[in-house]
Amino acid sequence: MRNEGWRIDTLPIPHFFITETIRYEIRIIPSMHNYLKIVAAMLIWSTWGIMIRWIALPPAVVLFYTALIASIAVPVILKVRGEMDLSGVLTIWPLFTALALSSVVNNISYFYSLKHTTVSNAVFTHYTAPVIVAALAPLLIAEKLQKITRISLPIAVAGMVVIVVAGGGLDLGGENTRGILAGTVSGVAYACLIILSRKLSRMLMHHKAVVVLLWITTAITAPAALAIDHEVSLAAALLLLTGGLVHSTVAPLLYFSALRKVIAQHAAILGYIEPLAAVPLAVLFLGERPSFSSLAGGILIMISGYLVIRDATCRRDALQ
Repeated sequence: MRNEGWRIDTLPIPHFFITETIRYEIRIIPSMHNYLKIVAAMLIWSTWGIMIRWIALPPAVVLFYTALIASIAVPVILKVRGEMDLSGVLTIWPLFTALALSSVVNNISYFYSLKHTTVSNAVFTHYTAPVIVAALAPLLIAEKLQKITRISLPIAVAGMVVIVVAGGGLDLGGENTRGILAGTVSGVAYACLIILSRKLSRMLMHHKAVVVLLWITTAITAPAALAIDHEVSLAAALLLLTGGLVHSTVAPLLYFSALRKVIAQHAAILGYIEPLAAVPLAVLFLGERPSFSSLAGGILIMISGYLVIRDATCRRDALQ
């Protein structure tokens, strides 16, 4: 007897069930615009380095003012859109607290690293985060390590290594130890931030996560910021306002909404766009000229990001 094999039209399954199943699969595979939201957020955040230099205030002060501005702006925006709802926050307050602490530790330790070691050391240790996410996401949020992650992540890491080496490589001298340790701490905190953000977004808590994150960040940084003697010039005030409305309001809303669909592994890999964007920004605003090696590393990172987005697009098209 010849084996005809399994065919979908011979299975005793109602066609409406098959149709609805396919529609469900299409919904859970992110469309291109979700990936573009993450890219847009990363491009916005990539300007933090220049903003910090122009503002010329301590990191804790900058974080406090920008978080304070955003903690007012985000609820207003969500209220106008009819999406301001904080129900259920208290039931999972440990997750929100962990998210906020990860964000504060990430920012403070990264800025500290930039101040106490070379930029290459700080960048390399900070962007170990995607590797940590790829390792921990399957354990902590049950994300299966995808084939495209195994391909694109090494390419992105290789691109980052090329850029770091072009910038002078790692300097392991004793005076850099504190900065390297701080950079490593920021990498771990950044990985935790991505994983927690993904978990809360999957729970449809993305807007609540942004609001609570900003409120807790403001509360945590307030004592240090108010205790530090500082003077805010008009130019610094305008930059802080921009940072609060754009970097701490628009970017987080884009990022968290995209994480409802984009898995943590992909979001982490696309995070390499942030240091990549620093190259043209340095050319435009700081007069720096990137080396051929830096450009080569940037191309590898762009290839990695393209592979991730292309893979998601192909999988979605295959189901339509």
